[in-house]
Amino acid sequence: MGGDHLIHPGIPADKRSIYYGDVEILVSTGLLHMGFSSRGSPNFDVTPLGYRYYEYVKQSLGQAPERVEKTIRALLDSDSFRNAYPLAYSKWLSAEELLWRSDTKEHFTTVGHLCREAFQEFADALIAQHPLAEELTDKARTIGRVRAILTAVTTNSGPTHSTFITTLVNYWTAVNDLVQRQEHGATKEGQDLNWEDARRVVFSTLFAMYEVHKTVTS
Repeated sequence: MGGDHLIHPGIPADKRSIYYGDVEILVSTGLLHMGFSSRGSPNFDVTPLGYRYYEYVKQSLGQAPERVEKTIRALLDSDSFRNAYPLAYSKWLSAEELLWRSDTKEHFTTVGHLCREAFQEFADALIAQHPLAEELTDKARTIGRVRAILTAVTTNSGPTHSTFITTLVNYWTAVNDLVQRQEHGATKEGQDLNWEDARRVVFSTLFAMYEVHKTVTS
């Protein structure tokens, strides 16, 4: 009575409304198989052809690095990520947009500043989702906050996963150092920033947030 809905654990409850004709087309092309439950509700399974077509779509995105980048960017552009980390997404998106216009040192340092704020807002949202000790209220302590959250949500993980968590924290720390260097114009190192420095910071910030998000939510 309320329209057609597709129920699947990978689809948020507020995004389940669909146009049933689209599903019927997927069935008619052989990408889905349709059966019915005892109550008459249609059930769907992806067919072997559907899996092959999915593989084709992924491969058509480009070479392996391009596919990885586009897959991660698609997550950040998804409603689920933007709703969970709206401020972090906004800051990172501003940095990414500025990257393609960057041609001065001021632009390069602004990219670093925006990525630092993205890290802070991302960690702040994680803390709100996984409340921890009061001493983690300092917004600037992104490394300590992310480490505490990853440790808390993976307490029962095996040794292999624990090693990955340690590596992920180290990666987050390294990217944080890159972001700080970018924001301060690499004055400590006595170097001049270039476009490649800005690109590395924007992409690494994206990858770091992606991996922490996937680890916390998986």
